[in-house]
Amino acid sequence: MKLRALTASLFIAGLLVSSGSAMANKEIYLPVVSKGFMHEFWQTVKMGSDAAAEELKVKTSFVGPSDETQIDQQIQLIENTLAKKPNGLLLAALDGNALIPSVNRMHAKNVSIVTFDSGVNSDIPSAFVATNNNKAGAMAAAEVGRLLNGKGKVGIVAHVAGTTSAIDRVDGFVEHMKANYPNIVLLDPLYSDGDPQKAMNQTMDITRANPDLAAVYGTNEGSSMGVATAIQSMGKKDKIKVVGFDSSEAIVNFVETGVMQAAVVQDAYSIGYIGLKTLHKVMKGETVEKLVDVPAVLVTGDNIRDARIQKVINPLG
Repeated sequence: MKLRALTASLFIAGLLVSSGSAMANKEIYLPVVSKGFMHEFWQTVKMGSDAAAEELKVKTSFVGPSDETQIDQQIQLIENTLAKKPNGLLLAALDGNALIPSVNRMHAKNVSIVTFDSGVNSDIPSAFVATNNNKAGAMAAAEVGRLLNGKGKVGIVAHVAGTTSAIDRVDGFVEHMKANYPNIVLLDPLYSDGDPQKAMNQTMDITRANPDLAAVYGTNEGSSMGVATAIQSMGKKDKIKVVGFDSSEAIVNFVETGVMQAAVVQDAYSIGYIGLKTLHKVMKGETVEKLVDVPAVLVTGDNIRDARIQKVINPLG
């Protein structure tokens, strides 16, 4: 009887400890401040960070400015989040320099910081979780070079000037082109702010100004959608190649119908999931890798139905 009573007491005590630990963990708040929320890319990142928070039994939230040019709005969102006394912050910075003061303020209040997608020009964040955008840009360049057999004129419609993701995706593309395809002529990059309408207008402009245009590279979801929409509406589908970046229902449709020959697609779900899990480790004082690379894949009409590709573009099946 005594042994049974002792066992029961230990079991109850274990439940209380477990319950207390879970309750304590529930009080942990690890919010996400993104560069936006409108594009499907950010919604998929949110699915990943929400799933990680549920597994970790911590509280999270997800906010971003109304469009990816609103640096002041993002700074205000960070200040609003800081007022809620978070334990850490997962941040995708609209501008690598403009966000430094905000990062400094968070650091002064002992808030753990991990960046994702686009980093900050500071050593304060403990980790950066993202696709290696330079390599991804080079991947896009290799595909454009292959499609054009190494010769032709190529336009670049990028997203937001100043964001590290745009800088790296353009630089990786240009550097790979110059090193491997000397007979390809690159036009100066245009910046659409990730706005599909603006990207469409820019693509139409460069197409009219360059009758010999052979291909256009779009560097994010909004830019890619605008580029492909312009090529389709101008009836240039069979004359101008399009290689884009990121995935959405519209982009998948453009690839399937041949308006877009390829898209470099990030594993957005994993970026959100790994990002929040990495932040949780940092908050607990665990050692993490400074750079966490979440590789991109090249999606084409030939491989879009492959299981490994479907897992990236449709993570929840």
